[in-house]
This record gives sequence, structure tokens and C-alpha cells, in this order.
Amino acid sequence: MAMRPLALLLCCLRASEALQLSPAVPLRHTPIRRGPAPVLVQMTVSKQEMVDAIALKAGVSKKTAAIVLASTLDVIVESVASGNKVSLIGFGTFDSKDRPEREGRNPKTGEKMLLKASVVPTFSFGKSFKDAVKEAGASRMGKESK
Repeated sequence: MAMRPLALLLCCLRASEALQLSPAVPLRHTPIRRGPAPVLVQMTVSKQEMVDAIALKAGVSKKTAAIVLASTLDVIVESVASGNKVSLIGFGTFDSKDRPEREGRNPKTGEKMLLKASVVPTFSFGKSFKDAVKEAGASRMGKESK
């Protein structure tokens, strides 16, 4: 029985599982420097690495995983661009927000200027996602999560 692409992706990307990528998927490391504190290492997962992880977790080909991921992202972008809200329970909510016209300053000259009204994309993290990140962060820092 074939699963629909979106259902397949959602099965693969549960918030708690998305944070536990397989060691078989290589990750790039980007050092972050914050003053005199020790260097922290932040892992960045590229789109191709996401495709590899989805293919591995779902047991499908990389081509299928790439199609599913690209289709899902396209649907989210199209929906939000047309003014709809996309809610993935536990993961988060994609939406757009109207920014009114406002007064700002030119950073170079300090001169006052009028900034046009605009529509910007927004994302709110879901509770499960926040909890998973909080728990992973606590264990990474050697503390118990509450």
C-alpha cells in the first residue's frame, strides 16, 4: 500500500525523531564563537542531508524522499503565500503577518525614512517540538530536564 507523499513525510518528521538523526547521515559542523566562552559547535543539516535522513527512516529511495520533501515545502510556501495558515500539530504553524507602514532610520546616515507596509512569513514552534529541543539541550548541557 503506497502512502501519500505528505503523509510519508509527516511520519518521518515527528518532532522527537527529527532531532535524533542517524549517525549514518553526515553532518557539517559550524563553529560559533561567543566572546571568551569556549567554542560551541552547531550542526547544520542541509536539504540533501534531510533527504538522506528521510530515505533512511522511511525505507524509501532518496529520489522518492527528495520528491516528498520538495512537494511538502512547495505546498507550505504556496499555502502561506496565498494567505492560509499551515498547522502541523506538534511540529509548528506556518503563517504570514501584515506589517504596517512605519517610520525607520537609514543606518548609514541616521536620516528618518518611511518603511512600506509588507507581509512577512512567520513560524511558531509546536509544544512537542519545543519540549524535544528543551530536553535534548538539557542533556547536552549535562542537566536534568524538568
